[in-house]
Amino acid sequence: MTIKRSIATACFCCLLFTVLSGQYLDQPIDSSRFSAEQSFLIETLASTDSVDNVLSVPNVFTPNGDDINDYFEVTTNGTTVYEFSVFTRYGTRVYYSLSPRIFWDGQSSGGLDLSEGIYYYVIEETGNSEPFEKAGFIHLFR
Repeated sequence: MTIKRSIATACFCCLLFTVLSGQYLDQPIDSSRFSAEQSFLIETLASTDSVDNVLSVPNVFTPNGDDINDYFEVTTNGTTVYEFSVFTRYGTRVYYSLSPRIFWDGQSSGGLDLSEGIYYYVIEETGNSEPFEKAGFIHLFR
């Protein structure tokens, strides 16, 4: 997981604006226009787990109680179990769940509201011989 953090940090530094803008392309991406790090990040934004479920992971959410984007939620098939962890930029794990539902309300595992900022997440599929793993950044706005 340390290598993935290093790669994700490098990608994050190169593509901060692109990732946080939340824009999606309607046409296929011409990967020849991008560097290796950028191509890696684009490919990981929408990837599939070991049972070919497409996991489309949001990159921004606003848990402020207005019922619009209040939760970080990834749609799954509801049967595959995922280990979901959220870390601060210093590497401290602030949230953890082991569930078929990938969901976070912006609070720590202890129930405290976390401050606005950028967090690092890791999603790992469990119970499979070749587990799926996805990692990236999420921006929490209050």
